[in-house]
Amino acid sequence: MFKKKSKHYLETSASELIVRNVTKTFPTRTGNTNALKNVSFDVREGEFVCLVGPSGCGKSTLLNLIAGLEKPDSGEILLDGKEVIVPGPDRVVIFQEGALFPWMSVLENVEYGLKIRGVGAKERQEIALEFLSLVHLDKFAHSFIHELSGGMRQRVAIARGLVLEPRILLMDEPFAALDTQTRDLLVEELRGIWSELENTVFFVTHNVREAVYLGDRVILLSFRPGKVKNIFPIPVTRPRDPDDPKLEQIVRSIVEELHDEVEKSVSEELKE
Repeated sequence: MFKKKSKHYLETSASELIVRNVTKTFPTRTGNTNALKNVSFDVREGEFVCLVGPSGCGKSTLLNLIAGLEKPDSGEILLDGKEVIVPGPDRVVIFQEGALFPWMSVLENVEYGLKIRGVGAKERQEIALEFLSLVHLDKFAHSFIHELSGGMRQRVAIARGLVLEPRILLMDEPFAALDTQTRDLLVEELRGIWSELENTVFFVTHNVREAVYLGDRVILLSFRPGKVKNIFPIPVTRPRDPDDPKLEQIVRSIVEELHDEVEKSVSEELKE
């Protein structure tokens, strides 16, 4: 089932996702809030792109726009040359809380999207079990969500997203609510899963080290209105050592630029 790409895919493939001059404004009681302004970047097929920025810079808003859950006020988002207008099966979102169905077993949760697609019971169970094995949860297939730890629940959410074989996996701070040890473990597992499947991943996080360790590139958004302040390539071969001095140097560069934006965010909060 799993299809590997050429190791040179990042250099040779065309852009799968194109974000061009995207602007988004939200009405509030005190007037309009400019969440994003003229945001532009590309994501290539099979690329792991991370998005970082201060609180309130529009990271989740941008992910929702790519998912088709929101519409931009201006600009365009293209996936394989087609404009993104509404949600679709080519994009799957994994949220911080997982959004699992508590009345279903682990297996039923992972099967759900396949069932909606009309996949037969035997086939969807085989596929779901394969992806549960990938996230090391096949022994918990018949458990219910309340019986699982937070980290296990996020593994179920990841399996449920991957089983649909989306063009892009959109991850909105999926590990933010977890303790440090569990988070580190899941980051490493996600790295292994991506290395095996080579899905295109757009990953929103507050954790710069996490972004640098996982990403092929890291996009830094400025404080509101969110603009692309810089895009950092991560030219470190995989598999990576989290303690690699080259990664640490990139982390310091991003944190240095991020610091100015965080100060703007704090100043704005104090005014409010």
